[in-house]
Amino acid sequence: MTLVNNKSLARKIEAIKSRGTKEYIIKHKEMNPAANMDYLTLQGKGEVFCTGNVCFGIGFGLNGVLVENDLNVIEDFIRKRKEVAHAEFELTPFCDPLLLAQLQERNYTFDHFLAVWVVELENWQPKENRLKDEAVTVAEVSGEETYEWAWTVALGISRDNTVTEEMMESTRTFLEVSNTAGFLLKANGESIAGATIAIDGKLGELFLTSTVKAFRGRGFQNLLIEERLRYAKEKGCSHVTVTTQPDTVSARNMERNGFKLMYNKAVVKSPRIH
Repeated sequence: MTLVNNKSLARKIEAIKSRGTKEYIIKHKEMNPAANMDYLTLQGKGEVFCTGNVCFGIGFGLNGVLVENDLNVIEDFIRKRKEVAHAEFELTPFCDPLLLAQLQERNYTFDHFLAVWVVELENWQPKENRLKDEAVTVAEVSGEETYEWAWTVALGISRDNTVTEEMMESTRTFLEVSNTAGFLLKANGESIAGATIAIDGKLGELFLTSTVKAFRGRGFQNLLIEERLRYAKEKGCSHVTVTTQPDTVSARNMERNGFKLMYNKAVVKSPRIH
């Protein structure tokens, strides 16, 4: 399948992101009804997600044309969330030019890019002898081990090297989302890195990946990427996608593992809403 100018695949990529985020919010609010998160669906046009003080739209400009009232509905939804100051839209290169014009009229401005990568699994093969050290293991988690996985991933993300129970539960909720699996990497029996994959039909998405600070720079993320690609291929996926910041260690890891840059998304941001 051609990756360049493949609008159909772009729709599937944006859809798997929307589905997973929506289900995560639902699961999280079941666990904690007071959680500061919500979502808005504009049927057939896209979805807006609010998590904490961040609010972003996915899938817009790919299906159906937004009219002015749609944007009013979106901004009213955000305006009711006092913690959120701006609306953001993640726009693919396939976005309807009319939406861009509408956002420009409302003084939305470019904020940053996100890089969307894809690997075709038909001819993908794992590298030989990646796990040279027998003391290093990578395995899918289940049962009580999901708590250890959540602690490890949360610690890897934490800026101050601490993990609260709330952070752990928030992280572990990702594994409650349907067709999602977590993988834990251990070295000499110590959990030091974790990662996640979601599957929707023949498409997989890698996300929520981290390594404990003291163990970074040793290639462990490459092992987690490879293990999840192997898992996706066994599950019948034809493609796997991942989104990174451009020109980062994560982006270079994707290239090393056979991913191709499919497109950059432009994230545009509204003027202050409150």
